[in-house]
Amino acid sequence: MNLVAFSLRTKGAHNFLRRLWTVFARFGLSEHRTARSLQTLVATLGQYGAYPTFFIPAVVLRRHVPLLRQIAASGAEIGIHGYVHNDYRSLTPQEQERQTRLAISVFRASQIPFAGFRNPYLGWTEEALEIFAALNFTYESNEAVIHDVIDLETLSPLLRSGYEKSLRLFQAVPPSIYDLRPHCEGHLVRLPTSIPDDEMLFDRLRITEPQRIAAIWSAVMARVYALGGLYALNLHPERALLCQAALRGLLDYATSQPEPVWIARLEDIARWWLERSRFRFEISPAGPQQWRVRLLSSARAQVQTRQLTVLERSPVEASKPPDTEDLEWQEWRIEAARCPAVALSPATPPAVRAFLQEQGYAVTQASPEEAANYSLFLDLPAGLGASPREQRAQRRRLVAQLEALSGPLLSFAPWPATYRAALAISSDIDSVTIQDFFLRIVEVARASHPQP
Repeated sequence: MNLVAFSLRTKGAHNFLRRLWTVFARFGLSEHRTARSLQTLVATLGQYGAYPTFFIPAVVLRRHVPLLRQIAASGAEIGIHGYVHNDYRSLTPQEQERQTRLAISVFRASQIPFAGFRNPYLGWTEEALEIFAALNFTYESNEAVIHDVIDLETLSPLLRSGYEKSLRLFQAVPPSIYDLRPHCEGHLVRLPTSIPDDEMLFDRLRITEPQRIAAIWSAVMARVYALGGLYALNLHPERALLCQAALRGLLDYATSQPEPVWIARLEDIARWWLERSRFRFEISPAGPQQWRVRLLSSARAQVQTRQLTVLERSPVEASKPPDTEDLEWQEWRIEAARCPAVALSPATPPAVRAFLQEQGYAVTQASPEEAANYSLFLDLPAGLGASPREQRAQRRRLVAQLEALSGPLLSFAPWPATYRAALAISSDIDSVTIQDFFLRIVEVARASHPQP
């Protein structure tokens, strides 16, 4: 399917024609307008001690290397947004890998460091995740979480149709604790992206008032904050000036919360999650209703305690597992009615334990006869499930079950010490100039039919 046909299917004819008109209004023949927009995003985040993350297709980067180097030098992160701006779901796994490798080669030749990948149209596939992991990306940011902050009953049939096309295009899932927090697929960190974004509000729903946009984005932040998750907002640079006041409204709201929100680049969030995934609890009995807990973590760790009392804590010297030399042991003595860990049966496969540890929970193994000694005993011989869909559903259920648990439990908080939630402002630089936008049609066609 060519790019025009794809746009007509996913946007609808009316929105597609409006999009063509806005191209001339928001882009220029030179880099000037986009450069100003990117600098506006950098400067706005800088007022809050933070930096944005930008994603750009490799072919677009190649035409504007000095501009992107300047933006990277300002502290912003630059990530890969495909080789060309096409939908990975339309490509074979072999073609996905070929184009990803081409994108990497352009970034390396341009001397632009990268850590993450966001697919055009958020069009990820299971094969893409395997490719990103095999090519040593730190993270990807494609899984879309849709927040119920738009009253669909107030929309006209035309607007509602365009909005629903977006949800199908982005494969959006409803919010849950699991889906709003990072999680690992092997060594690849998956960072969720929350919608509605600027394109959905401006071009599909015709919501352009800065105060209303700020209210919508702040409502998303409130929900993410309550669940202790990550709010990754996508704000395209061509609307950066139009949305500057709305962005400030969101940032003001986030920084006014009683517990701080970590405003960070996506790369920094992914690297934190990898650091945190190595943290561990070791728990053993220390007397009637008392337990000795050894914690392996960094100084940034934040430990959550539930229905237990910490009696003593002190650093200890002990051998460390491989790849944890930068972490430190602590030893706690606690009082709790039951062991504050999730106990797994011997029949439960190791993948369940690995997942629960990555999510930060204290985990151990116990026999069914010992189940009453623990706040939660799980016997899951089928593990997390056979298919990726089953595995994600099982992970959601397990995290929801543990977060609702009323018994004693130890866990590492999802974010570094003192932070309640995280916020990342990202931006997909699909085009820098008008020429870039129309070259997409040719570039997508060429990439789909490479020369021998």
